[in-house]
Amino acid sequence: MCPYIFLFFIFKYRRKRPKISIFLPIYNKEKYIIKCIQSIQNQTLKDLEIIAINDNSNDSTLEKLITLAKSDKRIKIVNNDKNHGLLYSRAMGILNSSGEYLMNVDPDDILNDNDSLEYLNNQTILFNADIISFDIYNKRQNKTFKCQNNDIIQKQPKLFDSLFNENNIINDYLIWNKLIKKHIFQKAYEFFKKEIYNGKWNYYEDDIWNILVNRYAKSKLCVNKLVYIYNYNNDSLLSKRLDIIEFKNVIYRHEMYKKLFTTKNDEKYFIAEYHNLINRLNWSIKSILLINDNELNRKIKKICKLFLSNYNCSITDMNYINKILKLIN
Repeated sequence: MCPYIFLFFIFKYRRKRPKISIFLPIYNKEKYIIKCIQSIQNQTLKDLEIIAINDNSNDSTLEKLITLAKSDKRIKIVNNDKNHGLLYSRAMGILNSSGEYLMNVDPDDILNDNDSLEYLNNQTILFNADIISFDIYNKRQNKTFKCQNNDIIQKQPKLFDSLFNENNIINDYLIWNKLIKKHIFQKAYEFFKKEIYNGKWNYYEDDIWNILVNRYAKSKLCVNKLVYIYNYNNDSLLSKRLDIIEFKNVIYRHEMYKKLFTTKNDEKYFIAEYHNLINRLNWSIKSILLINDNELNRKIKKICKLFLSNYNCSITDMNYINKILKLIN
């Protein structure tokens, strides 16, 4: 066979790479998953991929996914061998997606208008931005949250600095209100890889994903388009958080911030995180001590002593820290 004809058949019949991949980390969402996936299937943009990561659900989630996949070849199911948690499942979504752009959709949420993805796809063609951010509607609060700097292309270093408010606290902490180029997500995954596989994260990993993708991206577009409906529900992880597990994740986040903010220009963000952490410790330390977790207490003590020795503390901060150290000792 002529080599050119052979190449023709390869290109003709190989699977076409979709422009957009939607990945959904799913655990026990039988009540919501059909409506969520149908909001993606009903999009006018048909050239897309849907990656459903089943995190070892013990309800009928998997059966519903299999039924949906039988009638739609765009749906790919990834089954985790055990319940790994949200961070791991998001990583599996990134690794198993093939699109140029990726989008995280949580399985109890939905996309808004049926033309949402087509609109975003058109923006990728017009601007080729690494990140495209959009408006979201919070159903619980009955409020629409506008994308920052609507219809303006941001580039580094302003892009990264815009993550933080006037007090240097992160104010854009969501990962599911963005369309992000896969290679940017992959870079974030490589940085985050060790934490992904140690199984300790339950909360606040959104902050780290968001900081990383905004650090690695060269450009970002914020569009004035309501794309995403956030549906807070009583089955969500956020509604079931346990104080001690949540606080451990606050410490993990703090440790990751230390790895992330390494330049002189970043110091202001890290100091702001220190202040946040010390304030939080002050009002929660007694309940934390009741758990009697020696490793956690050791980390808290180390953080407090580093803060005292390395940074200019206000009188209020010093009083907080000394109170915390006295209780731990």
